[in-house]
Formats: sequence, C-alpha cells, structure tokens
Amino acid sequence: MKGLYWKYTLINNETGEEVKSPAFILKPETDPHALHALKAYAQSVHLDNPVLAADLKAWIERIEDDIS
Repeated sequence: MKGLYWKYTLINNETGEEVKSPAFILKPETDPHALHALKAYAQSVHLDNPVLAADLKAWIERIEDDIS
C-alpha cells in the first residue's frame, strides 16, 4: 500500500493548462473513504455554496443507489 504520491496530471478545463499546485483527487465510486470525504465536504460547503452542495448530494445519492 502506498502513501501520498502524485498519481494524476490535472488539467484545468477552462484554460487547458496543467494545474501546478497540489490537488487531491477522490474517486468516491470506488473508494468508500472518498465517499465519506465527499459527504463531509458537501456538508461543510452548504452555507457558502448551496448549489455545489446540492450537486454533490445528488452525486452521492447516485453512487449510493449504485452500491445498494
């Protein structure tokens, strides 16, 4: 098992440029820990960005429906 390492190259879809700053990519469809983190993020962001929170919650529901 590996620790933290750079696995992906991240491209900004708006500019087409590579993102040079560190980023942490989650794949909640295949990683239950990532799904837990996504739920926490949706809860944390809901006051600052309710649209994003709603989008994340809808994504979470689709993932959970696929799991069950």
